Amino acid sequence: MFFNRYFKPFMVIAGLVTMYAAIYAINPESALREMNGLSYDSQYVFLFRHWGIMVGLMGFFITASPFIPQWRESIVLYSFLEKLFMVYLFTSNFFNPETAYLNAKFIPFAITDITICAYTIGYWLENHKLQKASTQTA
Repeated sequence: MFFNRYFKPFMVIAGLVTMYAAIYAINPESALREMNGLSYDSQYVFLFRHWGIMVGLMGFFITASPFIPQWRESIVLYSFLEKLFMVYLFTSNFFNPETAYLNAKFIPFAITDITICAYTIGYWLENHKLQKASTQTA
C-alpha cells in the first residue's frame, strides 16, 4: 500500500523540513529577514525562539517516528493537529486585507503543512482499511 510503503522516507523528509524551523530559536533575526522577509522586533525574541524550538523539536520527533513504532501514532497525531492548525490560520487569514501581504510570505510553509496533513490522512485511511481487512480474515 502506498502510504505505508513510503511512510519512512516521507516522514524523514517532512521531519527534516519541519526541523529547519529551529533556526528561529538559534537566530530569529536572520530567520525572519531571510525566510519571511519580515522585520525583527527584539521585544518578541522569546516568542520567536520558543516557536522555533517547539517546531524544531516537532520535526525531530516526526523524523524519529518511523524508527520508534511505540511513539509513532502519538507523534503522527500531534504533528497532524499542529500542522492542521497552521493550515487553518493560513486559510482563515488568506483573504484578510490586513494580513494579505504576510500570507504570500507563508505560502511555502502552508504547502508543506497541507502536504503533511494530506499524507497523514491517507496513512490513517490506509491503516484503517488494513485493520478492517485483517479482522475480516481472522
